[in-house]
Amino acid sequence: MSKIKFCTFYSGSSANSAYIEINGRAILVDAGASMKRTGTALSYMGKTFSDIDAVFVTHEHSDHIAGLPMITKHHKIPIIANTRTLHKIYDMYYNMDSSLKREMPTGATAVRGDFCVKSFASSHDGVEPVGYVVTCGNIKIGILTDTGEISLGMRDALSGCRAVLIESNHDEFMLRTGPYPYPLQQRILSKTGHLSNLQCAEFAKELIMSGTERVFLGHLSAENNTPTKAMETVCDYLEKNGIINGRDVIIEVSPRFDVSGVFEID
Repeated sequence: MSKIKFCTFYSGSSANSAYIEINGRAILVDAGASMKRTGTALSYMGKTFSDIDAVFVTHEHSDHIAGLPMITKHHKIPIIANTRTLHKIYDMYYNMDSSLKREMPTGATAVRGDFCVKSFASSHDGVEPVGYVVTCGNIKIGILTDTGEISLGMRDALSGCRAVLIESNHDEFMLRTGPYPYPLQQRILSKTGHLSNLQCAEFAKELIMSGTERVFLGHLSAENNTPTKAMETVCDYLEKNGIINGRDVIIEVSPRFDVSGVFEID
């Protein structure tokens, strides 16, 4: 059996990055933190940038790509995304090495070594946002960090994943009564915004029923959520539906400024 590791390096409005390792090689999904911070996270996993085969990008917002210019300058790692997202990234960072970009249409699959990576459309206000499913043999790992709704395509893509990263961005009451101006609140609450804790809980239940064993709650808002609030909302909803954290599934919040726990298969 393949040896697999999955965790998040950072998760939140300031930086997002997920790490997937299969048999010693690894990929990143997004690189929103600085090269230095990403390197520190890699060292925690016993790795360096030389162990990273590619960075797959979900969308062009800065909290998902801000580390790319320095990483590509010093380490020459391929950047993989759909055409519209790549164009946006290279418009923003026009000095990046264009020889490193690799176009991967939404819905396509990239295969290299033990990695099989497939993208699927998400619903966010980027030019063409996606999530990813990484497959090795019969093991699936899913990442959906930014979306305002859960579509049938997202359900199909993530069903059966052993571990998933799902955004649990905000508590709706905190958002509606917090400091954000009304237009920004409406953007976040829209179908191209972000998932609430309750929306995350509802989708997590579906995934757990399909076989998911580990759920990482990601992309928490610093202003409109707390780790405690996200955990309470998700775990209370699951418990009301007969699913107990620690017995039927492991739920954890991905830290904003640190490496999460590691999902491992040996």
